[in-house]
Amino acid sequence: MADLPGNISGLLNAQLEQSYRQLPISLAVNLANGVILVAVLWGGVATSVLLSWLLLLVIVVALRYGSRSAFGAAAGTRRFDPPIWRRYFVAGGCAMGIVWGSAGVLLFDPQSFPNQVFLAFVIGGMVAGAIPLLSGVAGAFPCFALPAVVPIGVRMLAEGDRVHLIMGLMVVIFGAAMFASAFQVRRVFRDAEDLRQRLTSTIEAGHALERMVRRDTLTGIANRRLFEEKLAEEWRRARRDRESLSVITADIDHFKQFNDRYGHPAGDHCLTVVAQAMAQSLARPGDVVARIGGEEFAFLLPQTSLEGAIAVAEHIRQKIVDLNLQHDASPVSQWVTVSFGVASSDQRSITSPADLLRASDVALYDAKRGGRNRTAAFRA
Repeated sequence: MADLPGNISGLLNAQLEQSYRQLPISLAVNLANGVILVAVLWGGVATSVLLSWLLLLVIVVALRYGSRSAFGAAAGTRRFDPPIWRRYFVAGGCAMGIVWGSAGVLLFDPQSFPNQVFLAFVIGGMVAGAIPLLSGVAGAFPCFALPAVVPIGVRMLAEGDRVHLIMGLMVVIFGAAMFASAFQVRRVFRDAEDLRQRLTSTIEAGHALERMVRRDTLTGIANRRLFEEKLAEEWRRARRDRESLSVITADIDHFKQFNDRYGHPAGDHCLTVVAQAMAQSLARPGDVVARIGGEEFAFLLPQTSLEGAIAVAEHIRQKIVDLNLQHDASPVSQWVTVSFGVASSDQRSITSPADLLRASDVALYDAKRGGRNRTAAFRA
């Protein structure tokens, strides 16, 4: 694909998508009006000329419909090149303009003024009707309208009498007015699409900012704000569906001593590695791990009983040990270890999300008091 600035490329894609989507309706109208025109002029213009012109119209309609199908197949693929498809669309508009312009010469019945007026009316209607379809793509409307309007205008003026001169002048004025209208429509479309893209960018930036304020900037996992929101949400769901909800709180053992021995950059690296290992240990989409303090973490496990949460905590505890992160300043182990406290909403003494989180903190305290690098559960 040709390299274009993002806003230009996006605008061109939108223009092409809109125009190609509307093309089948326009082609059907072209064909229907062509058939009606031939039927009205039948007997006033040579049959061979009428049928030849109608055949030309059918060929151009078929080719343009084929280009529309090809566009649909190419859109979204790696071979899709918007500038090339714009040229195809403009070329199709030019071809259709030439067909209708040729009608202004070939189908002009010098013996019937009503037929002349009807011919001018049909061509003018086609030009006016093309504004919504062609104005969005640069160059498409002029390439259609000029060859469509000029021949019938010149043919009227060539008759030389007062009535035809007035008719020719009206055709010229009408064409100029259509060009002005097409220019305005194109500008409105461009402004509307630009506004849509800006709004989309603003919304996406807002979503990105919202994600940022709910993520821990160091470790990349959820922060306390997101954890508390999810805790409240899952608590309501668990109560409604009468299901278990478990919380695990965790603390890296003797992390202050780790920082004192190895320095804060190493401490930040340790936090990040541990956090990512914790996140990778959660298998279900609804499970959440968050950093809720310096070296403190919390897990939210919907639809999980106390025993199930204990098993998850033990799995994560062992995975942290297996990281083999050196911690010579720890009296517990030569490796970085983590203590875990587990609580579940199944217990009758827990009646709120705050109770659940507090109970897991109590269990974590028991794990630390019991020697660390272990899992303790709140049972009351």
